[in-house]
Amino acid sequence: MKHTAAGTWVMVSLLASCSPSPPATTDAGAFDCAALQGPLSTDSFYEDNPTYVDPVDDSASWTFSSPQAQGLDPTRLEQASTALAELPQTWSFLVIRGGALVFERYYHGSGKNRSNNVHSASKSIWGAAIGIAIDQGRIPGVDATVASTLPSRYEAVMSPETRTITVRDLLTMTSGSRWEEDTTEAEIERTPDWVEAILRLPRAARPGSAFNYSTGDSHLGSAVLTSATRMTACEFIHRNLLAPLGVAAEHWGRDPQGYFSGGYNLYLTPRELAKFGLLYLQDGRWHGRQLVPAAWVEASMTDQVDAGAPYSYGYDFWLRDIAGHHVAMAWGFGGQMVYIVKDLDLVVVLTTNTRGDDAQNSFDGLSIVEDYVLP
Repeated sequence: MKHTAAGTWVMVSLLASCSPSPPATTDAGAFDCAALQGPLSTDSFYEDNPTYVDPVDDSASWTFSSPQAQGLDPTRLEQASTALAELPQTWSFLVIRGGALVFERYYHGSGKNRSNNVHSASKSIWGAAIGIAIDQGRIPGVDATVASTLPSRYEAVMSPETRTITVRDLLTMTSGSRWEEDTTEAEIERTPDWVEAILRLPRAARPGSAFNYSTGDSHLGSAVLTSATRMTACEFIHRNLLAPLGVAAEHWGRDPQGYFSGGYNLYLTPRELAKFGLLYLQDGRWHGRQLVPAAWVEASMTDQVDAGAPYSYGYDFWLRDIAGHHVAMAWGFGGQMVYIVKDLDLVVVLTTNTRGDDAQNSFDGLSIVEDYVLP
């Protein structure tokens, strides 16, 4: 969920030299992941978090409304925006209610077409992809073992207990692997095969028995998804999830074996994050099409494991109650946040700068949601 950015980028030179040219279409059959994939990572688990530019204006795909028309207090939202503008790292603040975008503000040079690393907020997207793969019969179910889905070359490196890790364990961060977030990654990135290195980790707990947040678990999920679907995670997720939403990532990192980063190094705009939140708010339906099974959406936003009070964890979603409302959160390092408040028909998105000195590990925006939006 959190890690320190490896370097500082200058926005002007960034936009001039680092902006890719993804396809102008988001048609699932036409999407080309080669347009957004970076070179294979060989020595750095996390990227330096550059900013990309999305060349597509998606305004036509949105319904716009006013806060008043959707039962929200515009004065409070402006107060929230003022508070966010005073923070040096804030980049965006979006509020969606009743299916409409009712409030949208950008800060410190960001904008609706600026695409940045959403970090571990992308874990929730990966969780949705696993649900789709299970629904399609590509993965037998959440109780399928990782060992049964990965390429045979990994069998020899797994201990007997590691072979019992299930897809459910990856989704709920209960694999039992000895993983210390923001530390173990440095061990992994020094190895030639990151999936193998994660599988070789010693056991800290019996699989399925205890929550321990691990980007290693979600990266194993990318290998599982790739093996089960016989296409890259980028291809499967765009074909079945992102493209139907009208979303195309601007960049996605890869490991030394070519596996797309599982739950990190995915670059989206704030509006694209908001579309994903709105999809889950709508029980996985988008314009009459069921993209993610409704039962999977419900399970994902239902307590599956205790993550330490006041949080629980679903299938790659953080969960807690705020002011009497159940809130599901896609939560990424530095404050890449998607808050889904189902009983209020509400989605709130916050994004921040995670480059250099502006990165703040602790920012999660809950006070903004609780103090300004929910009232």
